[in-house]
Amino acid sequence: MKVFVRLLLLFVVAFSYGQKEANIWYFGQNAGINFNTTPPTALTDGKLNTYEGCTTFSDSNGSLLFYVGAPDPTIATLTVWDKNHTPMTYTNGSTGNDLKGNTSSTQSALAIPKPGSTSIYYLFTVDDGPSSVEAGLGFKLYTIDMSLNGGLGQLIDKDGDGDFFEDLSGNKSNGWTEKVTAVKGADCNTYWVVSAINNQFYAYKISETGVDLTPTISTVDNFSARRGYLKISPDGTKLAIANQANQSGIESLVYSFNNLTGEVTNNGVTLLNNVTQDGQAYGVEFSRNSQKLYISTASNFRQSLTGTGNNIAPVTYKLFQFDVTAADITASKVLIHEQNPNTTNTAYPEGGFRGALQLGPDGKIYATIPLAYYDGFTSHLDVIENPGADAADVIFTKNAIDLGTGKGTQGLPPFISSLLLPIEIKDTDTDQVINNQDLEFCIGQTKTITPEIVTGSNITHTWTFNDGITETTIGTTATLVLNNIQTNNAGLYKLVVEMTDNCGNITRLEGEFNVGVFESANATAPTNWLYCDSDGDGLNAFDLQTVVTPQVLNGLDPTIFDVVYFTNQTDAQNNVTANALPDPYTNSTAFSNQSIYVRVHNKNAPNSCFALTNFSLSVTGIPVPQPPIPYEICDDLASGTDTDGFVTSFVLSTKDAEILGTLSATQYTVSYHTSLLDAQTSSTTNPIDKANPYRNTIKNTQQVFIRVENNDNTNCFDASKTMDLVVSPLPIITSFVELKQCDNDTDGKSFFNLNEVASDISADFANETFVFYPTLADATANTNAFSNAQAIAFENRNDPMLATTDTVWARAIT
Repeated sequence: MKVFVRLLLLFVVAFSYGQKEANIWYFGQNAGINFNTTPPTALTDGKLNTYEGCTTFSDSNGSLLFYVGAPDPTIATLTVWDKNHTPMTYTNGSTGNDLKGNTSSTQSALAIPKPGSTSIYYLFTVDDGPSSVEAGLGFKLYTIDMSLNGGLGQLIDKDGDGDFFEDLSGNKSNGWTEKVTAVKGADCNTYWVVSAINNQFYAYKISETGVDLTPTISTVDNFSARRGYLKISPDGTKLAIANQANQSGIESLVYSFNNLTGEVTNNGVTLLNNVTQDGQAYGVEFSRNSQKLYISTASNFRQSLTGTGNNIAPVTYKLFQFDVTAADITASKVLIHEQNPNTTNTAYPEGGFRGALQLGPDGKIYATIPLAYYDGFTSHLDVIENPGADAADVIFTKNAIDLGTGKGTQGLPPFISSLLLPIEIKDTDTDQVINNQDLEFCIGQTKTITPEIVTGSNITHTWTFNDGITETTIGTTATLVLNNIQTNNAGLYKLVVEMTDNCGNITRLEGEFNVGVFESANATAPTNWLYCDSDGDGLNAFDLQTVVTPQVLNGLDPTIFDVVYFTNQTDAQNNVTANALPDPYTNSTAFSNQSIYVRVHNKNAPNSCFALTNFSLSVTGIPVPQPPIPYEICDDLASGTDTDGFVTSFVLSTKDAEILGTLSATQYTVSYHTSLLDAQTSSTTNPIDKANPYRNTIKNTQQVFIRVENNDNTNCFDASKTMDLVVSPLPIITSFVELKQCDNDTDGKSFFNLNEVASDISADFANETFVFYPTLADATANTNAFSNAQAIAFENRNDPMLATTDTVWARAIT
């Protein structure tokens, strides 16, 4: 759930026979609000002062006609005030301040316009149940004629004998349980008014001929109605009831409703039945799309604070959402808001008492949450900004409407729920319904806005634009297209749809929305931040705002644009501020390579004008290479002579593994350089080609400088190691030596110790080893070498009849 404190401007859609009739509210202790302004503003001129039931009705232009309640909460009977806040009179001249019903009833009254009439209104009143102080008040019907008394209206004496009401109670006068609701019927120009008594629902049909006094009665099982609200969904398909039972029992149910027959089907789904856990249900309301149901509860309020009177101890207020389209409605319960009084809850130290929920003409649901006392009050109304949304996306705004000098109590005025049925208008880019939203557009955008398809005849659409100075017509088609939006497109847009509906009624549908235009955001991809860890812990505190933000803004004004950092793209896309990275940000995993997602948004339109980019944040360690042993090669002829101290056969890559040791060859690169500066600069600054044979440039011994760098961060390197390239001189030998030995017999053969010639072959024989071979070819190829045993006991091989000599070849190795 998201909790905001700013009230958005509204997208108000009105039917000529509908929503504006709910534009004025009077309730509580001289409180009221006016929906003819955007946002709605407080009214403080009302005379009504009651804890619970009340109602109000306006004309199709949103002008007040009358309102009903009591001037003092201690007065049980009801008063009707006209638009001048004067008690309405009866046609016999007496004052209409004694209407049956009870101000302690949850829904004490409800007004219904007579279909086909421009002046007649029916007023239904209900008492507060079996505990009513005045027994027998029951369920009553009054008629108001607004054409009388100079247009201020009067209560009609139906029989001319002072009988101003029709008693709908029958033999159940004492059983009516504080509830009344209404919805448009499926038949043309009809309404259904529904009330409840025990486990029965009474539905009265109103048509152009008046009120049918024979109700449709629906009996349901396992439920007995008590205090709490009764509502029908705006589409006329569902009925929800709250039952403040004061003890364990069923607290709230939802039923199917048939707006053709008035029947409530006996398939009620129990929504709340755990008083200890959920509290006692009181307020109920449907979202305007009829898909979501909200129920408010209060708990423990029967514990007296003083032991006497109406001072009740602090209690817990809860607000739940249910998805009435779900396969399991009960399981869809989500807690949207809670005010729990305890010592640690500084926001709501007194919790909140029971309070009404009421759908407004702007599509929002308004909640009154008085202090946790029976006679408590609140100075503000709270608002569910987008009640049709899924629970996770619901925005609940605390203290959204300041009531001025008025005070909210437990009740809000009920209305015919279908008066609030919207015409949906969508942003075709997102397919989102944008009713009741203050639209934020970015410079350069193109937006297409389309209302839902309406049925009827002679349908016309007229779009107008008001820049605050002049109102002009900008389109006569259903779809509104705003191309390449600029700052001069900011203002008020209004749609008027006129038609004849399928029932033959001349109908006018109005919608308006306010557009703010803001500078577009742009997010420049910053340089990847590669940090070389020097202390070995693999962690670092990154100052993102100082280092990265200027790169991302790339000239955008930081007083207009915010830059926020996230660890995943979804949070960045949805601006989940709870998951935004702190600054400075310390990587949570040592030596990690992490993608950071950057959101740039206009501070004045953060959810509309934004852009995303990302970069990599890497922490790498300084490598610790192993010092290599000298790379030695014997002098050879390839460089000119075999005594010049130069060779062309150093292949430096063969030393990589020795230098890396335990370091990964895929993570680290080894390069070789002829100067320390080159090694310290980069692996690409004058490196020796290590893959191909290299000729030393300094005679006999040349020092090369080694650089080992991290492939993920080339600035994370070590250049402290060197290696000697050594050209070892070849042994200086005598090319031909003789080993003579006396024959100890006459066979011409003898055993020779070939090692005895070492000192004759080389003067440096002590630092050399000698290997003997039978032929020159073998010595050259290093094949068929004599073993040591063969060398120390070599018998000459020649035929003694021919010669007494033999030839062997020696390899001297330094």
